[in-house]
Amino acid sequence: MHPLRGLGAGLLLLLLGLADAAEARHLVHGDIRVDTVWTADRAPYLLTGTIALAPEARLRIEPRVTVRFQPEARLLIRGRLVAEKVHFDGREDLANREAIVYRAGSSGYVRHCILENLELALETSDVAVTDNLIANRNGSGVNVSRQAAPFIAHNDFQHNSYFAVYKAGRQRLNAPDNYWGAADGPGGVGPGGGDAVNAQVDFRPFAPHANGTHVVLKAHRLDRHECRPGDQLQLEFTLLNFNAFAHDLILDPSLNREGSAPVHSAEDDLNVRVQPGLSVFTRPFQLPENLPGGRYDILWGVMKNDLSTYLAIKSENDALTVIDPGKNHSDQEER
Repeated sequence: MHPLRGLGAGLLLLLLGLADAAEARHLVHGDIRVDTVWTADRAPYLLTGTIALAPEARLRIEPRVTVRFQPEARLLIRGRLVAEKVHFDGREDLANREAIVYRAGSSGYVRHCILENLELALETSDVAVTDNLIANRNGSGVNVSRQAAPFIAHNDFQHNSYFAVYKAGRQRLNAPDNYWGAADGPGGVGPGGGDAVNAQVDFRPFAPHANGTHVVLKAHRLDRHECRPGDQLQLEFTLLNFNAFAHDLILDPSLNREGSAPVHSAEDDLNVRVQPGLSVFTRPFQLPENLPGGRYDILWGVMKNDLSTYLAIKSENDALTVIDPGKNHSDQEER
């Protein structure tokens, strides 16, 4: 059994919810006028239309939250937005223009996040964008206005179909130590084959390889939701590796019940090599013969093989009911 650890700086591992709106636990629309926290236990969040954060309000998004954008949805920041280890998920469709927009006078930071298929528009200098993966197949990754000079460093840019970073006006923008998707630097006015920058972006020095490790748990599935003590379950993990190199990970789920110690099946822990792109793995989970009946939540655990980083995601959609043969089934459901 492995202790639960927080996310380390070297590995960005996030849970992505299912794409359908019906799977979203929290639908967001309208304006945010008071200080607000988007929590992991209510994720994923689905944004519809334009969500405006008022100048007097602060929005903090907790680690391991997925924020999904419906087509054309925008998160318009006039107050303060802080996000760390969050997955911002737009739609991979060239007709869509999802965006996060920091307006003039706003502030905040976006760090150790994944921004996929949406644009980050910055109209303020009082924002830091660091240690993220930014991949917008629908347009530019980051678009900076004429007056703004935000801090943009140590990010990994890849698969941006227009510019990785575009700076409007004549003012220069310092963007050091970013990986632009190729060892020889950015394209556009840059010398290399990576994502493009325009002439106002000072891209040197640049990183010759990815700054971070970007793997996400794209989906997960339990083969059944009702079983008996001693049964063997099959748990399916779908992992997406954004990097150009493989990662060695361990799949280590557990069962959790309030007031009880987590139930592990350590002998079934699966060591996997996750190649670039999408990979699907199935892992058995042997239930103890003496497991008490009742409802259990699945903790979908994924860790680095050196045990340095461990992430467990609770999924109420994958709750498991264990039937005690000696008790009435309806009585257990009520419990």
